[in-house]
Amino acid sequence: MEFKPRWIFCLLLCTNIIINLDQGIIPAAIQQIEDSLELTSEQLGYLGSQVYAGVTLVCLFGGKLFLHFNSKLIVMLSYLGMISSLTLFPLNYGSSWPFYIFRFLTGCSKAPMMIYFPVWVDNFGGDSKTIWITILQGVIPLGIFVGYSLSSVISSIWQWQVAFYAQVIMLTICATIFIIFVQNKDFDIKKSTKNKIGNKSINEEQQNGSLLAHQPNKTYWQMMKELYSIKLWLCCTIVISILYFIVTGIQFWMTDYMIKEMHQEKQTVNIVFAIVSITAPVFGCITGGLIAQKLGGYQRTKSLYVCVLYCSLCCISAAPVPFTETFWFGALCLWLLLFFGGAIVPPLMGIMLSSVPKHLKAFANSSTTMFQNLFGFLPAPSIYGFLMERYNSQVAVFALMYYSFVGLFVMLLAVYFRRMQNKKNVGFEEVFEQQQEIKSSILQDEENFNITVRVLQYGDAPLVTSLTPHIEDQIPNYDNQEEGNIKDI
Repeated sequence: MEFKPRWIFCLLLCTNIIINLDQGIIPAAIQQIEDSLELTSEQLGYLGSQVYAGVTLVCLFGGKLFLHFNSKLIVMLSYLGMISSLTLFPLNYGSSWPFYIFRFLTGCSKAPMMIYFPVWVDNFGGDSKTIWITILQGVIPLGIFVGYSLSSVISSIWQWQVAFYAQVIMLTICATIFIIFVQNKDFDIKKSTKNKIGNKSINEEQQNGSLLAHQPNKTYWQMMKELYSIKLWLCCTIVISILYFIVTGIQFWMTDYMIKEMHQEKQTVNIVFAIVSITAPVFGCITGGLIAQKLGGYQRTKSLYVCVLYCSLCCISAAPVPFTETFWFGALCLWLLLFFGGAIVPPLMGIMLSSVPKHLKAFANSSTTMFQNLFGFLPAPSIYGFLMERYNSQVAVFALMYYSFVGLFVMLLAVYFRRMQNKKNVGFEEVFEQQQEIKSSILQDEENFNITVRVLQYGDAPLVTSLTPHIEDQIPNYDNQEEGNIKDI
């Protein structure tokens, strides 16, 4: 039996939902898990960081694995590894180390699927690949939401371990279908990439204008030095890492805080927090993208000022949370914080990607992903748990919420550097014309080419990779803007 691409995509879509269920299961049952596993708040925080540590580690080299080994075999091992780690995690070991190890292995097992699924869609999706990639990434928060809701219901009736075993059963079904029905020729990236690139007639002049032609001329450290000298990119990367730090801390710990400090029933907290966490970021992201488009695109200086406004509103929304015991007011503040946090992502990603030269975009994308993992997702649960254990939950929430003011300060620095950059832009018209000539010589299949290369060669995480082609088509480099855009100031 031969699976058509759309059926394989449906399988990958279901898998992408299921592998994120545990990210919602733990926060919803955090009190039961803490009591059952006999972990302190600090240990529970370290436990929450292990998945991100595993993902970060594998992303360093995971993309290259698909260039040298069979793609189906790697994904099959990822299925089996995640099923095993999720099955073994809920058992009682009498020590905290096995829990850390199994959560770390869950992250390691999840990473290859996170890396490869967008690449498969990019190579096998045909005319539907753009919408498929969007849907594929859109179901990640849906998976967390479903896991949170599932855990809320199950933990109120049975033990929290049942939620993990339900995830294992669903993942086992997907793995079985994948192993039996998905053929290697319909899944292996190497054959598809070679065919697509081999069918192109590329002369030497076109190669010089392509993305990869610039890369071999510079070492890693030279590219690193050049990239980190771009202050606007660095500021935007820091801001979005701070945002992900706050969001991850809220996702992991806020249920526990609302139950204990706001004195609300667990079922009420679970329902309200589930609604807040799924609606606010989605509506915010859509609103932020539409506003940026109305203002004329991400290349406008106005977009930076709008980002400053969003950051300010995030700070205002976050400020009352540590000082209120009123549950509904606290929930409203969190909704506003997540809404404006979601709204800042589209313009900030656009500004960040457009602030670097074209030959550095792939490297910048990968560096941004690593920065976000190391300073955003990974440390948030651990730092909150550490502060909670050493001091109390109010101090931990205060640090989490007021960290947003650091993001506002860095965003103001970005505006300053942007203004300084505009003053130095001389001879922009000549550079802009050269850029247009380069663009016309790039491969017609560049969008496909870039996504595949970025993920497999540079180990980009999926979300940033999926956003990149859509944003880049709309924005020129800041260094190459037309005079009219510079006069916006």
